[in-house]
Amino acid sequence: MKGLVTALAVLILWAAMLTAGPVEVYFSGGPSAVALDEINAIKDRINAIITLLNDDIALLPEIITGEVEELDSIGSGIAYQAGERFWLSDRFALGGKLEGFRTSTSTAGVYTSSETSEISIDLDCYTVGFLLGGRYDFLDAGVILSAELGAGYYYSGFNRAITFQIPPEYPDAISGLPPEGEGRYSGSTLGFEGGLSLSFPITDWLAVGSSLFYRSLTLGEMRDRQGNSLDLDGDGTPEKVDLGGITVQFTFSLIIDLDPEREKE
Repeated sequence: MKGLVTALAVLILWAAMLTAGPVEVYFSGGPSAVALDEINAIKDRINAIITLLNDDIALLPEIITGEVEELDSIGSGIAYQAGERFWLSDRFALGGKLEGFRTSTSTAGVYTSSETSEISIDLDCYTVGFLLGGRYDFLDAGVILSAELGAGYYYSGFNRAITFQIPPEYPDAISGLPPEGEGRYSGSTLGFEGGLSLSFPITDWLAVGSSLFYRSLTLGEMRDRQGNSLDLDGDGTPEKVDLGGITVQFTFSLIIDLDPEREKE
């Protein structure tokens, strides 16, 4: 896996040295959505417990009061990219890019009885990746339609902070409560990305555009500094963190021609 990324890096550097074609520097941002299937399944189970508590406590207004909102799904956010391409021909370029994405969900509330019982849940997930890949323009009719494919390494993190207190007057025992506490977990792996781009040249050196990418990226396990695995529901089985999903980007590009003879022409 590492050999693939290294080979791509060597190929890009070698091609850039042999050619004096234009260099494109670009910046982009836009909405992104990732799967996080196992995390969202646990979120659904936590919401089921919160709903049960809210419904039962609403029937005991003289003993317990309060309500806690459910967690929203985690997986949507804004992704950013910055990169550089070396154009080896009029249609084909190689390059690299740095991209980042973050998504989170949280809720907080209290139940009041003989004492105050707090429920507070904060889940935060992020990833930073460096990818190498290529772009091919297969249609140029004023608007340029391109295909892109890349591979690279992603560093990802997951932070959790959970307080889940049940009022002492609550009449029933509840199983499946999430473990309380805080934790910071991380991991890295190889990922792939591919998609289509539309580019609108404004001048010889400026272009804007948009793109749609699909990312394939799954971490089988994340660990904290002590080596403990991410286990949100406390069942003893580490959660897989699936960051595969779709990204829409809106791009601003600067094209720099490195061939002075071509500029004279």
